[in-house]
Amino acid sequence: MSAHEAVEHHGDDDHHHHEHRLRPEEWPSEPMVGVASAGKVGMWWFLLSDALMFAGFLLAYGILRGGSEIWTCTQELVEAGKCLAPVCSDFAMSLGAQCQENGRFLEEPALGINFTAGLTFLLICSSVTMVLALSYCKEGDRKNTVKYLAITTAGGILFLCGQWYEYFGLFGFPGLIESGLAFGHSSYATTFFLITSFHGMHVFSGVVYLAITTWQASKGRFDDGYTSEVEILGLFWHFVDLIWILVFTFIYLVPNEHGV
Repeated sequence: MSAHEAVEHHGDDDHHHHEHRLRPEEWPSEPMVGVASAGKVGMWWFLLSDALMFAGFLLAYGILRGGSEIWTCTQELVEAGKCLAPVCSDFAMSLGAQCQENGRFLEEPALGINFTAGLTFLLICSSVTMVLALSYCKEGDRKNTVKYLAITTAGGILFLCGQWYEYFGLFGFPGLIESGLAFGHSSYATTFFLITSFHGMHVFSGVVYLAITTWQASKGRFDDGYTSEVEILGLFWHFVDLIWILVFTFIYLVPNEHGV
């Protein structure tokens, strides 16, 4: 073998060495975490820190709501002089908001529970399709892996479209901003936008993550039995879905007593 061929052969060996990825059964056991890849351990740490951020937001929401005499400024309370309706902003007017003569909205709008319940169901279904994608990936079924990853991605996109509709309206139907929910006017409005948009950023990140993984799966990246990357994606997506159930429960479902 010539020197040139030896160098090429050595380079090929290096290439194959660097491309080798440990399968689940090849991962070393670690006393603190058991048998888990570095990526999975890293994702768990990230999710723990992220959960603490959401916990902080929801705790602040609970404290503000529990200490507030008036949470939602309804028309009845405005007419009784107990609170001021939001000022019509230029942005809200650009969306088509109908303002009173005093330059304010009539009241702060109630949240659309039925519509958001549908979005919640959509996210729960996307968790099911994520489980199916991982299951088919472990079986080496590329076609169904790509299929269910794509369905999960579509579920995330539809959720984001629903959140856009809720904020800004669509096809002539007014959104919350156009109806008088103004960030900064009240704790009710501010906590709503802060918490739901923060979660929406996670959904958007998950959609990008899903799209990239779907493309990788279509190219056969996981045909060698290495499914850890899909499993890590699943951890993130299930976390996003679980957090939304908590957000939906606290933000939307806790009732306003006596319209306050």
